[in-house]
Amino acid sequence: MKRILTALVLISVMAVSALAATKTVTGKVTAIAGTKVTIAIEGDRADWVKKNGFVKLKVGPGKIVEVPAADATPFTIVVNTKKAADMKVGDIVTFEKGLAVSGC
Repeated sequence: MKRILTALVLISVMAVSALAATKTVTGKVTAIAGTKVTIAIEGDRADWVKKNGFVKLKVGPGKIVEVPAADATPFTIVVNTKKAADMKVGDIVTFEKGLAVSGC
């Protein structure tokens, strides 16, 4: 019983640390059109930055709708978010991998 409990605790700790280690990405808002925000990523991009991926911005959740070729410079993505009106061109944004949003 002690072995099972120890294994469960160890697995829980590893899962929590993996979630906490999610890499954040920083970029600059270059354009806003309706609910779509274009962000030029500065520095390295995380491997989870893919089309149809969900992101967690400071203003709220979003979904990546456009991603350029991997070697594009600057690497700009387009994020669809209902909170685009709360952002301004020139803002520096930091975001991380988000969870899928489900509707009612």
